[in-house]
Amino acid sequence: MTQRLRLSRGDVLGPPVLDNFLDGLLQKFENCRDGLTDAAIAERTAEDYFAGLYEAERDRLRDIVRLENSHLPEEARERTFTEVDRLVREVVLPAYVRLAVPFTVRERNGFYILPERFNLLERVGFAIAGTLVGMFVVWAPFIPLWSKEWVLPFFLGGLIFPELRRWWELRSYERKLNRALRHADAEVQRVDVGTMLSAPERGEAAGAATSPEQQGRSRAARRAAEGSHGHGGGSK
Repeated sequence: MTQRLRLSRGDVLGPPVLDNFLDGLLQKFENCRDGLTDAAIAERTAEDYFAGLYEAERDRLRDIVRLENSHLPEEARERTFTEVDRLVREVVLPAYVRLAVPFTVRERNGFYILPERFNLLERVGFAIAGTLVGMFVVWAPFIPLWSKEWVLPFFLGGLIFPELRRWWELRSYERKLNRALRHADAEVQRVDVGTMLSAPERGEAAGAATSPEQQGRSRAARRAAEGSHGHGGGSK
């Protein structure tokens, strides 16, 4: 059975931006990954498949940008949308495809090394290998395990090795996806804060008409930007 992963922003500086759009987008990619055909993988058109999924979300992204930056001039809102849209197309999509396509290929083969028709043979092979390792451990004088009963745990370990490999693959994939999400989310936050800081300089008339609440948000953005600069030296 295919297992779908739950993504997490992790420790990103500041509150969620753009209504956690990237988190929802990557979760959608994961939920729809079953629809990626083997032919698309073989023809290396997987990115087109996920780009189509993103295309259906672009209007929602534009609405989120307009809603969260309603106090900014239209030019600033459009600039934010354009930069985030480019980030998704040029960074997020390629990064996701690079991780998801090889993982999908392994997942559809049950994380076995050999083709599906040889899966049982591979499991038996690992069980035999585990037995041989157990016999060596019992025989080796420099390993303080001399009871023949120790062969059984090694045999069982070899027998369930494909399940152990499946568990490791899932955790590794989840960790890599979440790291990519944190990096992309931090970049979206940088774009959003940069727009809020530069908008008053580009539209002084609009800035003069902002409400105290909107001005408070701008001040919060400046503090977030200063905090980001203070912590940015250690991030890669």
